[in-house]
Amino acid sequence: MKNKYALTIADIQLDVLSEAPQKEVDKISGIVDRKMREIYLNSRSCTRNEAALLCALEFCAERLANQDRLAELEQLTAKYDEVLKVFRAKNQELNDEMGKLRSENELLRSLLTDKEKDGAPQEEPAPVAAKPVSAKEFLRQVADAQYGEGGNGTAVPTPDTAAPEDPAASRERRKTGGMFDLLSFDEV
Repeated sequence: MKNKYALTIADIQLDVLSEAPQKEVDKISGIVDRKMREIYLNSRSCTRNEAALLCALEFCAERLANQDRLAELEQLTAKYDEVLKVFRAKNQELNDEMGKLRSENELLRSLLTDKEKDGAPQEEPAPVAAKPVSAKEFLRQVADAQYGEGGNGTAVPTPDTAAPEDPAASRERRKTGGMFDLLSFDEV
């Protein structure tokens, strides 16, 4: 239902019909009034009609810019919706696979429990297939196995092969103070 509103914009009385509530109409008329007064008062040679036209042009320009931005955002939203559909499908696929693995795990546990109850000798469980690794990771693992942690191609010294202690380090040192901890009178 349309309501009749009496508005004053830039000292011009207007009667308008609108379906919008009173608060919204007042807010819009306030914005237009401020913009018209800003244009009209800053330029004395500008008439009210010219100010109204300039105000309308500015609002139309803003509206077109907002429509362009809205179109960009709608395209972006559509693109994200497609990506979301792909991720949801992949998530469902992984959940189905996880459900199968859980049921298989429960079956294997129940078989193991049944074997333990029967008192049958336990067999060595089959080795679980290792997770595939990249070539770089494989080479690092081989180097670690051959040369110890770090894998830089040099053997890690064991306590038997460690270098003997430096004879100068084994000499008794006379300390002269906290500031001169590393110096001794013999070395000076």
